[in-house]
Amino acid sequence: MRPAPPFDDWPVQYEHPEFGYAWYAAPAVFVNQLHAERGTASVANTLHDLVDDILARRGDELREHGGLLIVHDWRRMKGYDAEARRVFLGRMKRREPGYLRAAVAVVRDTPLLRMAVQTANMLMALRVGGDLEMAIEPRAALRAHGVVAPIRRGWLMD
Repeated sequence: MRPAPPFDDWPVQYEHPEFGYAWYAAPAVFVNQLHAERGTASVANTLHDLVDDILARRGDELREHGGLLIVHDWRRMKGYDAEARRVFLGRMKRREPGYLRAAVAVVRDTPLLRMAVQTANMLMALRVGGDLEMAIEPRAALRAHGVVAPIRRGWLMD
């Protein structure tokens, strides 16, 4: 499987058969595109392992930009397991506040996924910081946040 537009012409930096794709882009942006149709604890852990890697390796850069911007392209996802939700929110809670400047969740317009995004938004507002936007297509969000596609392959390449 290949990344779906608009990421189909981005150099692949991280690929996982169960998860999908991930990139580290400018300015201090983590982009992920799930290929899983169902969110599982494994998928949630993979996503948060990647975020933890960025926080550990790019901390100074993130502080310069006021935290990490995350763009979640979850258009393929149709639902998620209860354990996935617990893992996802639990791992967010364990991090120090301020690591996240904002996030965008690109999801199908379904009540279940909207509810999940709203729950994460509440957690961000109360504990983590940053704003969470919902979108149905990633291009406008990328433009709005000035996201520049990475030019090199390899996870967290300079």
